[in-house]
Amino acid sequence: MDLGTRITEAFGSKQAVLREVHLNRGILTTRVAAEETRTYTVHNVDQKTKSLIIEHPLRPEYALLNQKATRKTADAYRFEIQLAPAATLEFPVQEERVYSESTQVSNLTPDALLSYVSNRALSDADRRQLRQISDQKKLVAENAAAIQDATRQIQDATNDENRIRQNISSLNSVSGQQQLVQTYARQLDAREQQLAALRDKQAELQRQKGTLESGLNRLMESLSF
Repeated sequence: MDLGTRITEAFGSKQAVLREVHLNRGILTTRVAAEETRTYTVHNVDQKTKSLIIEHPLRPEYALLNQKATRKTADAYRFEIQLAPAATLEFPVQEERVYSESTQVSNLTPDALLSYVSNRALSDADRRQLRQISDQKKLVAENAAAIQDATRQIQDATNDENRIRQNISSLNSVSGQQQLVQTYARQLDAREQQLAALRDKQAELQRQKGTLESGLNRLMESLSF
């Protein structure tokens, strides 16, 4: 053991950088670069010059960026550095891992798609294609929300109808309540008209849903870069 040499390590990483984006038949493929740095801080306590060899783990999926190894073994890089007397030296080893990821465009939200639009790896034509898909997905999402809202309104109106019918049924067995029964009957008629309009709206939204989803599928299949 060399008690006159003190070594500490610190690990850091940068946010992954998106380098390439490709689209083909509804599959979005990205190439991402992730950079990591392990900094060795060495302090020479002694009053003499030293030659130090640092062994840094070799990971096949990572490539060295800033340092050149003195030699390389099956599982490590070896870096030789010179330490001046009573000196402190920082020796950062930067590495980069580049990997690919693929995902179905159909699984991405419109906002997630737009996050790729600002990437410098894309041409203007590529950006336009992603915006087209994002815009179409927004229409599909808005349609789905409208269908959900119409379904909720139909359920609420149906519940009101049932309540009014129960009130009418109860009042029919009580004398002198014909005026109130007629009031409820008018309310029931209004609810039935409302329900008819809501069901027509829901049917139209369902028709639009099929058209919008078919358009989105054709768009995703046809666009590529």
